[in-house]
Amino acid sequence: MAPSTKAAQNLSFVLEKVGVVKFEDRPVPEIKDPHDVIVNVRYTGICGSDVHYCTHGCIGKYVVDKPMVLGHESAGVVHAVGS
Repeated sequence: MAPSTKAAQNLSFVLEKVGVVKFEDRPVPEIKDPHDVIVNVRYTGICGSDVHYCTHGCIGKYVVDKPMVLGHESAGVVHAVGS
């Protein structure tokens, strides 16, 4: 019998601490507010601020003190909308 493989539902690129990143599956968000939109992200860019967080662990006064999902320049398809 072939081993089962589960496709990631919400694959995320996570900064754990300075210089340590990993891909992990995160919970798929749910519509909670009439103005919410869920986007099925197809592509995400890593920009200078992501690199700075990864190499320095902070930008200005904001210090990464817990795991943080990187990549905020995304393109995708609208999957669900609130009312």
